Amino acid sequence: MERAAAFVAAGADGVFVPGAADPEVVRALADGIDAPLNVVVGHGTPSTVPELAALGVARISAGSGLARAAHALVRRAARELLDTGTYDALADGLDYGELNGLLGTGRQDRNPADGRQDRNPAAGRRRARSGR
Repeated sequence: MERAAAFVAAGADGVFVPGAADPEVVRALADGIDAPLNVVVGHGTPSTVPELAALGVARISAGSGLARAAHALVRRAARELLDTGTYDALADGLDYGELNGLLGTGRQDRNPADGRQDRNPAAGRRRARSGR
């Protein structure tokens, strides 16, 4: 709490306390810190955003949890392919259009040399430099 108070006194807009998971600890932190509290969700934390909000949490972070979940899916899909020869684990994958939209790559790159649409902008730059 002293450290959090020092951060707030130094001008912090909020306080992040790594490892705060136990609901009693989270509530005590939220009550004792004069700034919004941020916690990382995952192992040991309450399982919903409303539960955390009720404890006084102002902001949640997924931390590496999203990447770890994606890696677990990759492992499951690879194991399925190797063990059974099936690929059901891939069924919920995003289609390319949706993925590109989420990543903001929906723009259309054009090769300045010939105006053709490039699926791979780097390939277009190579063509433009080579004159092909």
